[in-house]
Amino acid sequence: MEVRLVDPSNDNELAEWAAVLRASDEDLWPGLTGFTLPDIRAFARHRGRSKRFDLLAVRELGGTILGVGMMELPLRDNVRSAEVTVAVHPAHRRRGVGTAIVEGMAEHGRADGRTVLNSIVDVPLDCAADHASLSFAPKLGFEAMLAGNLRHLSLPMDGARMHELRAEVARARGADDYRVLTFEAPWPAQYLDDQCALFQCMSTDEPHGDQGHEAEIWDAERVREKEALHAARGARFHVAVAQHIASGRLAACTELLIAPDAPQQAWQMLTVVHPDHRGHRLGLAVKLANIDVLARKAPDVRVIVTGNAAVNAPMIAVNDIMGFEVAGEGQFWQKHLDVS
Repeated sequence: MEVRLVDPSNDNELAEWAAVLRASDEDLWPGLTGFTLPDIRAFARHRGRSKRFDLLAVRELGGTILGVGMMELPLRDNVRSAEVTVAVHPAHRRRGVGTAIVEGMAEHGRADGRTVLNSIVDVPLDCAADHASLSFAPKLGFEAMLAGNLRHLSLPMDGARMHELRAEVARARGADDYRVLTFEAPWPAQYLDDQCALFQCMSTDEPHGDQGHEAEIWDAERVREKEALHAARGARFHVAVAQHIASGRLAACTELLIAPDAPQQAWQMLTVVHPDHRGHRLGLAVKLANIDVLARKAPDVRVIVTGNAAVNAPMIAVNDIMGFEVAGEGQFWQKHLDVS
């Protein structure tokens, strides 16, 4: 077997790489669509100052791709780390392919000055207790740093339940001090400063398995790069924000992603409430607003997928009251690289 970087300009190689990832995803999560070829092509060809994506493939010598790895490499902050994805085609498992991918990513990471590899792995409840990742990851030097859960919300929500939850928001302390706005990304230019502040807040307030994680640098350039990546993927991002009426500042936001190849599912990308505005049910308010948007603009969506760290009690409470159900268990894994 050989491990090498994938050429971003090679359409055939990218398609083969994406097919392996798709086969692995479908084997683990039947009925859910993860990253597809448009996503992989966009990641591989993304160019910016904030991050880049490097794709690796394991092949039989002169043969087909057996397994794949993706490394998301921050370039302005958190430059010690790489966020990694590992997938092996179901037909080629238990042959050392996964080990070869991890070893290749470790070598590539060290050459790029990285000292840790981070990876989040979520598995369905029915196989969580004995999933192969529980033995595979420690064997390769990964340590479980933070437990979490994948949650699903079935749509459409019951009308009476939605009415009760809207009443809950209306009863919240200072509810009249805020209003909720919705739009489809890209964000309106007048909200740039608040968008950057909220995204930076999300990067530090969300529980993180990497104890060395730094606050992310968010500015106009990074926002433009994010929007360019969204456009290249062809995905739609529905955004709901809570605005503090007196100041005009945005106090909370949430985003849902809908991929063109999977119109029946939406992925929760982030939900954050600024620390100065917590205790007003704003997280619930913006998430309910986005469900209303889905009913109008994406009525084919039947499930929202989200993930929560097990210690993130405030967001779990919001998801529980909305009716999200635990569908999987996961771990944030971290591997320290020996740097000579």
